Amino acid sequence: MTTEDRVTVVDVPTEKRAELRWILEESFEGWYLRHSMGTLESVETVRAAVSADSPRGLVMVKMLGPTSGYVFYIAVARAHRREGVARVLLDDALGRFKSAGAREVFASVEEDNEPSERLFVSAGFSRTSFGEVSKAHGRLRAVNMYRMMRVVPGEVLLRKPLAQAGA
Repeated sequence: MTTEDRVTVVDVPTEKRAELRWILEESFEGWYLRHSMGTLESVETVRAAVSADSPRGLVMVKMLGPTSGYVFYIAVARAHRREGVARVLLDDALGRFKSAGAREVFASVEEDNEPSERLFVSAGFSRTSFGEVSKAHGRLRAVNMYRMMRVVPGEVLLRKPLAQAGA
């Protein structure tokens, strides 16, 4: 039986999100922990991977505009790492972005977080830069996108183009 067979990904309403804080506490520290906790409460969409009525992991996502999405965080409970939960959450997020009309999805990871970068690269993401985002969207829009994504020094920005139905 695969992780995909055992896990269901569900929306988490704002009033239930505090129940997932422990996953963030197991996954992050310092600035990332503080930011992830705040994002958990304020981001437009939180989805959880659940099995046997117990959360295994979560993903936080947001549309940056009509054609761009952003994956804020993917976090997996320590006991369920290396079971494919993060990939299930990422695939779910990509499907939701595509359904919402996104043509591209961004994510950022710490420069030295090789496991996270490998996850995104395996799903078709590649490194991009502010210059490339500016060429595609204009400088002012790129600045606004970076502000919404809260990309900070020491992070790598990743981008995945999404093929649209019939394209």
